[in-house]
Amino acid sequence: MDRVRLAYDLVRAYVYALVLAALATVVWLLAPEVAATPQVAGLWFAVAGFGVLVLVTFLLTQYSRRI
Repeated sequence: MDRVRLAYDLVRAYVYALVLAALATVVWLLAPEVAATPQVAGLWFAVAGFGVLVLVTFLLTQYSRRI
């Protein structure tokens, strides 16, 4: 598989995860009894962790191209 296409797919998945996390947060703000605060914080932690993985993968790909 093409590495650039894979990077774009990972970034696209990250953007979708951000949108879903934002929607879940809005729902939680409107109806806090739906989810506990630690669950919402965990959701954002997971989304941020995935973003870091995408960034590291992208940087390693770019680094390996230059070597």
